[in-house]
Amino acid sequence: MEGFKGGFALSLLGGFMAFAGLIATLIFLRLAVYLGRITNEKNLLAHWTYTREEWKDYTEKEHVGEVAAGKSTFIIIAVITVLIGLIFWVIERDNPLVIAFIVLGIIAVSGLAAYISTRTNRNQNRKYLGEAYISLDGAYLNRQIHLWRGLGNHLETAAYDDSLPSGPRMVFNYSSPSRGELYHSTARIPVPPGQEEAARNIVARITEAHISRPTEGT
Repeated sequence: MEGFKGGFALSLLGGFMAFAGLIATLIFLRLAVYLGRITNEKNLLAHWTYTREEWKDYTEKEHVGEVAAGKSTFIIIAVITVLIGLIFWVIERDNPLVIAFIVLGIIAVSGLAAYISTRTNRNQNRKYLGEAYISLDGAYLNRQIHLWRGLGNHLETAAYDDSLPSGPRMVFNYSSPSRGELYHSTARIPVPPGQEEAARNIVARITEAHISRPTEGT
């Protein structure tokens, strides 16, 4: 195809896709290395498996919590978007339909993203029986990796929470760089019956390693 008849555009698009694929490959290879560290027996703080009943209970109650958090976030985003839209309407009164379309589009995309995220996590948990690997570097919970050392990630808080009616949890809040800002994530790991003291010790060790005496990521 001649350059000025679409060849240059296709070449640019192909080059961009190749570059993006290379970056994604490098990131996933790096994640594979960290996953190997987390699941390595020498680095494990705990390796827990859950009964079908325990994991079903965790899955449903975790979904309820995620839906509630998603709704709160969605409402905040919707309110802020509407306020910004009103400000633009006051400044530029000539295009109210365009402003309304943009506002509704942002709200719709935010709601759809929240819905897909909660559904995906629930389906993932329903599909596989629960299993958790926990190390100082991060955790691998039911085929999802939570990394708080490496790739620029940083552990913000670590806590043992036994106030929930669904049973005790280890809760890890961590941040990761994303497009020039920090993206915050939470890993809530259920504690099997009889492992409560071990869970407290794990939280204490991780807190000491990353918060009390923070170590530089690798």
